[in-house]
Amino acid sequence: MQEHLGIDTVKEGKRFFSTIGFLYLAGSVIIWIVQDLTIGMVHYMKPELLQNNTLFMMLPMLSMYILGMPMLIFLVSRMKTEKKIAVHKMSVGKLIMAAIMCYGIMYAGNLAGNFLTMLIGLFTGSAVTNEVASMVAGNAQWAVFFLTVLCAPVYEEVIFRKLIIDRAVVYGEGTAVVLSGIMFGLFHGNLNQFAYAFFLGLFLAFIYVKTGRLRYTVILHMAVNFVGSVVSVWILNASRFSELPGTTSLLQTNVAEGMAKIRELMPGIVLITLYSLAVIGTAAAGITLLIAYRKSFRLLPGEKMIPQGRRFAVVALNAGMLLFTAFWLIQMVMQLMA
Repeated sequence: MQEHLGIDTVKEGKRFFSTIGFLYLAGSVIIWIVQDLTIGMVHYMKPELLQNNTLFMMLPMLSMYILGMPMLIFLVSRMKTEKKIAVHKMSVGKLIMAAIMCYGIMYAGNLAGNFLTMLIGLFTGSAVTNEVASMVAGNAQWAVFFLTVLCAPVYEEVIFRKLIIDRAVVYGEGTAVVLSGIMFGLFHGNLNQFAYAFFLGLFLAFIYVKTGRLRYTVILHMAVNFVGSVVSVWILNASRFSELPGTTSLLQTNVAEGMAKIRELMPGIVLITLYSLAVIGTAAAGITLLIAYRKSFRLLPGEKMIPQGRRFAVVALNAGMLLFTAFWLIQMVMQLMA
């Protein structure tokens, strides 16, 4: 009897996770089509608008937030939820502590992503472009703030935390959390972001599954994006980092000119040094907190128990999830080859 129930759970689980995969694949394709159509229409009707870097960035992103993502939300929201997550409050102190942990995760994940792309660049003989860094640094800061701090956290937390976890948690909190993290990481479509988006997604998913309140993960997501996309660029610009002379440049100038340039840029050197120390200190504090509280990250089993040793096959090795994963892996490969 128990074996029969296990077989039924495996079959039902595969159908369930395959459906999620297909819905998210459909939503991803819709977003891709909407963005391409937007750029194509503007190119046909007003090609001069695309000469503006900020507009070139905003047009596809706005089309995603106005049309693409709402359609994805509509598709997935039609799936019923079988278990309601219990709601718990989170104190301000714990929220601040979680924000520091988030920064530690983001910093370590970013280092891992950059290291991987550096290795790929060495192997292929050409540097891998970090499209996110280029977007953040090369566009108007008000636009970056609007898109990455106000829009992205709200939509992404609804799509990759609430919609996924509310439906998958019946198979266990661990299953829901890992699924949320992997799909969130893949959705970014580039290797630079995958590592930190995956680990950050796991942590935010844990926060949501334990509190049942999306507001906490949205606030944390906003804070991470604000520091990474707005504060860091403002510090670099305010410190005149791009004007700092390198070793070769200093060797090519006489001592007096070199010292005069350094004295001129000294406030910026102090600012960037203090900021770097703050970044490293906060990241170290976040990683330390994660290690110190590691025993608190306990996840409960679900009402529907997938037989031991079958979880990966049930959750990942089904048509929907395989196609969703393949779609975004292809996007990553294309980005690496660009």
